Amino acid sequence: MPMFPRLKILALILVLVPFAFAQQSEQRPVIGLALEGGGALGLAHIGVLKWMEEHRVPIDRIDGTSMGALIGALYASGKSPAELSRLATGDAISSVFSLQTPYSNASFRRRQDRRDFPAVVTVGLKNRFGLRNAILDGNGLNEFLNKELFNYNSSSVDFDNLPIPFRCVATDLSTFQPHVFHSGSLSKAVRASVSIPGVFPPVKGPDGDYLVDGGIVDNLPTGVLRDQLHAEVVIAVHLELGKMQPSDMDSIVNVLNRAFSAGVAFNEDKSKKLADIVLDIPTASFSSTDYDKGKQLIDVGYQAAEAHRSQLLRYALSEGDWQSYLDARAARQRPAPGMLATVHVEGGDPGAAREVNHDFKPHVGKPLTAAVAQKSLVNVQADGEYNANYESIVLASAESKESDLLVHLTRAQGGPPFLSIAPSASASTSNITRGEINFRLVDQGLGGFGSELRANARVGYLTELDGEYYRLLTPSGFFVEPRGQILRQPVYIWSNQQRVAERFQQNLVVGLRAGWTIGNSLQLSADWSAINTRWRLETGTGGGPDLNGTGQKGLMRITLDRAASGGVSPDSLRLSFAAGALYHSVASDNAPLIEASFSRTHHIGEKNILGIGADVNSYLRTKVAEPFRFTLGGPLRLSASSFDEYRGTDTVLTRAGFMHRLAALPTGLGQGLYAVIGYEAGEVWSPDQKSFLRQDGVAGFVAATPVGTITVGGSVGDAGRRKIFVSIGHWF
Repeated sequence: MPMFPRLKILALILVLVPFAFAQQSEQRPVIGLALEGGGALGLAHIGVLKWMEEHRVPIDRIDGTSMGALIGALYASGKSPAELSRLATGDAISSVFSLQTPYSNASFRRRQDRRDFPAVVTVGLKNRFGLRNAILDGNGLNEFLNKELFNYNSSSVDFDNLPIPFRCVATDLSTFQPHVFHSGSLSKAVRASVSIPGVFPPVKGPDGDYLVDGGIVDNLPTGVLRDQLHAEVVIAVHLELGKMQPSDMDSIVNVLNRAFSAGVAFNEDKSKKLADIVLDIPTASFSSTDYDKGKQLIDVGYQAAEAHRSQLLRYALSEGDWQSYLDARAARQRPAPGMLATVHVEGGDPGAAREVNHDFKPHVGKPLTAAVAQKSLVNVQADGEYNANYESIVLASAESKESDLLVHLTRAQGGPPFLSIAPSASASTSNITRGEINFRLVDQGLGGFGSELRANARVGYLTELDGEYYRLLTPSGFFVEPRGQILRQPVYIWSNQQRVAERFQQNLVVGLRAGWTIGNSLQLSADWSAINTRWRLETGTGGGPDLNGTGQKGLMRITLDRAASGGVSPDSLRLSFAAGALYHSVASDNAPLIEASFSRTHHIGEKNILGIGADVNSYLRTKVAEPFRFTLGGPLRLSASSFDEYRGTDTVLTRAGFMHRLAALPTGLGQGLYAVIGYEAGEVWSPDQKSFLRQDGVAGFVAATPVGTITVGGSVGDAGRRKIFVSIGHWF
């Protein structure tokens, strides 16, 4: 070969070789991160992400299961570790664990249920007598995911086009196989992946199968990273569990939890073998329910990444390359849906669909936000008949910058009708004990959306059957409500702390209420009722003559309920005022009638509650027969006195109290245990006895739980009265 061509080839090689090396140095392996499930332990993933960003280690692919899916989806959609930390250490997580619709979102009638009837068990009767399929209702989780992943709540989302391509894993209960989400609503995908069986309700998948927590089959999805996301370097984040303790065998819950962990650990061992780097997070000293320890868990995750510093830093980028990586991620963020064009409702009866469209109507043509969507779906879910979820549909014309909204309505699992069962009991020293089993049947949608039949039965110390049919006349809240009641109970007559007589009382009541329910906290009504009463002496003497006759009562009533819960509420205002008359009643003069109650609580700091209240019941000193009179006495109704020790035509009760929280219940299970001190004063008047005042001081403990309020305390009052008492069921 001539020398000149050889020199040209050599020169070309000298030029191309550096260029080739330069090109190779610019290329880097695709790095994937697999995040494991583990409940609250998964908050440690945030610490790992924080370390990776601070040290410029890129994440090109990410997948996760259960809590790993939640953290991974939030990060893949564009949220920073700082934003994730704020979510993990704020109040957002606690809102996820809801046993039922938040009190603030419940309808006026469901608030009545929660205050008067805290149910231990609720069963659906639609198909058969069956318990609900999960402890938590899932609505809190849905709202959290829809809010935080709002821009990605659409069936048109391709997970490969997220700022970081993403996958998450759920378990298919039909096929017993993993279900890997690669497209669709991101919030629904995560909702399926985190649905711990028995804790959150299953999710209906795109093929109609029901999906639950992916940890059952693939808790550390490293295989998905390699096979579907084509990661070349797989980093697995493994959450260590503690060794079995004797206490793990102490209850059914603990045994089931340990058994579930055994299956999860088995599939994790396989997954770890597919990883290039395994970050073991030392979370053995934490519990999967330690959501209140978010900051500590994040710190543990950060320190674990630091412990693998040498392995991770080999993939770190220069400042310039890191900025290019961040810019590329930001460029792939999905824009917000835009203006709301049309709302489509899928499922539900016509009345429910009208309610949805009515509540969205003011927002049509305005920006569609998560807050707008959630607020507009409160009323259709407030009665508990329907659950609502939604997704946005971006219109074909990009220039229009509009979106439709598709709302999915599904009936609550198992009903209606629903049957709730709750015990209630009150006991006091040197006194009678009252205990009942209470049943409440609610059949919603009977006669149209918003109408319902509600029937109650109480069996035990007394026997009571009552029911009402609430007929909603207009969507704005006007209603009529025919009512009926049968009550049979013993009544004890007291004199100077001694029980002197036992009487039998029976009431048969029919009535009608008509009025206007305004929102979920205010009701105006006119009430009329006819009463047939029997009042008979069983033993002893006292309580006036035996009676058998009728009477009528008419009242105009206003009821306001602005509280945070049905039991102990840190901030609340409750007011009920009724004025009218008792007339044409056996052995009674026609009498004006006032029934009023008021309570106000206010929190002081995070753990203290100050409350005041008053009850006034009065015939304005008119003579009425014993069966129609009012009573005072018993726990938190003059606690140092016996049950219904005082009877009169006019009673006034005032009280004030201070509560300090001693311990909090686990997230989602109620406020906790409080110490309480209080003061009560009550005045009673009747035509056959001069007015007198009773006062006492109260001290004790109150446990605010999901199934009602438990109170244990003692009281010392004037006139030598003192009692130790306990009540279970509701807050007086």
